[in-house]
Amino acid sequence: MDARLEAARAEVARVVDDPGAWLVGGAVRDALLGRPLADWDLVTEGDPEALARRVGRAVDAPVFPLSERHGAWRVADRGREIDVTGAPDGVAADLARRDLTVNAIALRLADGRVEEAPGGRADVEAGVLRAVSDGAFRDDPLRLLRLVRLHAELGLAVEAGTADLARRDAALAARAAGERQRMELERMLRSRDPVDALRLMGDLGLLAVVLPEVAVLAAVEQNRYHHLDVLDHTLQVVDAAADLVEHPAGGFGAATEAVRAALAEPLDAESDVALAVLWAALLHDVAKPQTRAVFDDGHIGFPGHAQLGAEVADAILGRLRASTALRRCVAVLVREHLRLGFLVSASEPDARAVHRYRVATDPYATASLVVSLADRWSTRGTRARQRWIRRHTELAERMALALAAPLPAPLVRGDRLAEALGVAPGPELGELLARIAEEQAAGAIASEADAIAFARETRASG
Repeated sequence: MDARLEAARAEVARVVDDPGAWLVGGAVRDALLGRPLADWDLVTEGDPEALARRVGRAVDAPVFPLSERHGAWRVADRGREIDVTGAPDGVAADLARRDLTVNAIALRLADGRVEEAPGGRADVEAGVLRAVSDGAFRDDPLRLLRLVRLHAELGLAVEAGTADLARRDAALAARAAGERQRMELERMLRSRDPVDALRLMGDLGLLAVVLPEVAVLAAVEQNRYHHLDVLDHTLQVVDAAADLVEHPAGGFGAATEAVRAALAEPLDAESDVALAVLWAALLHDVAKPQTRAVFDDGHIGFPGHAQLGAEVADAILGRLRASTALRRCVAVLVREHLRLGFLVSASEPDARAVHRYRVATDPYATASLVVSLADRWSTRGTRARQRWIRRHTELAERMALALAAPLPAPLVRGDRLAEALGVAPGPELGELLARIAEEQAAGAIASEADAIAFARETRASG
């Protein structure tokens, strides 16, 4: 027996005591690829609920039904999902209904016997993704995105006939639930080469179906500061952002740890700021087709594309059922992706400029530097200059260091200011507090009395 499969069998058999249980799918594939076992997919010709509950007791984890109608159960083990399904008509029939041959290999835990769809193990060894059947994608349209994701994560090549099937059925991809589409897309964005995955989506016709707002960026001509159309520029920004997320030292020098910590901040149970940066890189210019303008001197511009882009990005992520926290973060990053560039021509941003940048991008100021830098690195047209790219990079590092400094406590509370000035809570009070915060950041005031006096003077002069 293959030593890789024997090791996998022994690991799972320590927990699963059913003599009729099989380990199938990705776990077997990963074992053959020499990858560690992550989630387990178990198939039994017996009672799947009974097996799931025994496994749950063995690992001391909760058990719940995924689909009682289809006899599917899940054990939510620590950091691992163990799915158990029934195969009343036998494991061979189960394998014939799967998506790809590399996922259609079954290992019986009792004795190590292997069943497979034709060519399953050979395709793993050859590094090929091949559809099990002509109807594989029609049976479950999410498999179209999973095909690309597995290519991106595992580096396996899509077999030509399978690529043709995917192109034939590409329009079906929109039928998959939005959140399931998003999960596959996010795994592509986090993969070793997200640009390769996005280009494959385009080649298979999936980009136009799942992210049509991105697909239409192709062939949108830009001005002479750019060397690529909007889509190819966007893909370069994704590549640069992915590298900065993985290796922030490449752009942020002394601020590396501050950037790394900011990117690791969680947004929700499934997302962190780093993921939002990748989404923002993909969507930062998504409104350029709608805002493209050719001026009297022939110059091409995209007035308002950042603001409109934030709205479009939010709508896309809403369609994909992203969390409110992820949507809010991406919207800020898209809306403000040009802001740092406006500061590059300044001799040295002072404390006021840093404060204003922080306020505009709060609470994702450091992440916005990553998106801005990735965008700047990917803009190299005939009018671009290397010294501007260098200054942008240097400014991003300085800003990251400045933004890493903790904010001081406010000099005065809103209720205290309202009482001292006789101002009712509302927009005027909020504006005064914002002005006070900027003066404090600039070092112009340093006490509650200073803050109240400044606010009083501001009202009197206003």
